[in-house]
Amino acid sequence: MGLIDVVNLSKAFGPKVVLSGVNLSVEEGESLVVLGGSGTGKTVLLRNIMGLLTPDSGHVAVEGKIISRLSRDELFQVRQSIGMCFQMAALFDSMTVFENVAFGLRRHQKMTEGQVTARVEECLSLVGMRGTDKLKPAELSGGMKRRVGFARAIALKPKILLFDEPTTGLDPVMTDVIGKVILDLKHELGVTTITITHDLKSAFIIADRIALLFRGECIACQTPEVFRENPHPVVQQFLRGDADGPFLQDPPPPKHKEALA
Repeated sequence: MGLIDVVNLSKAFGPKVVLSGVNLSVEEGESLVVLGGSGTGKTVLLRNIMGLLTPDSGHVAVEGKIISRLSRDELFQVRQSIGMCFQMAALFDSMTVFENVAFGLRRHQKMTEGQVTARVEECLSLVGMRGTDKLKPAELSGGMKRRVGFARAIALKPKILLFDEPTTGLDPVMTDVIGKVILDLKHELGVTTITITHDLKSAFIIADRIALLFRGECIACQTPEVFRENPHPVVQQFLRGDADGPFLQDPPPPKHKEALA
């Protein structure tokens, strides 16, 4: 059993099956990167881990606790151990950087203002954003916003960090910076991380293992070295970035019920 266990997880929205029997296990301190095309269920996977969605079948367990079976109070306790880093940072525009990072501390911790200030400064320093506390989000670049979002996510000292497309829309240099920040946070804090991304360079920098979702299933979950050599045609097409191949082909029609009997 890992720190996070995804067991036969399936989720559909109406007739559209997004996840179909996904199995993943993430060990404590591990960095898992989840790859896949648009609409393959990567973010839906994170939302199931957070308890924001209920599986149609299967389950997600965090530290052995099955998320969909928890009471509201129990789910709240689990969520406090998880830091979520949103795709576009999701900062509060009306608040300063300091206020954004301090938000969770003031809401969930009994801390003096001095303690809050010290913790905010520590978190900003960890992501390379010291001295930006008085700025508003509108004064920050895209990469700076992501790093402030990371600082907010680590403020409550979570065991798990979830990153949803942390490099989307960033230039190659800032993409590399963000990848290194994620790696530094893993090493400095000893956290377990799951990162959703399309960026292969970042994936190979930060991953202990790489998983690939395709048509709702996890078709590979391997170390970067083994993943790169995986002969599966979908894996190789994704690595090459080619338009030709099974990745974009229509899925085969479902088998007739009589054939399944």
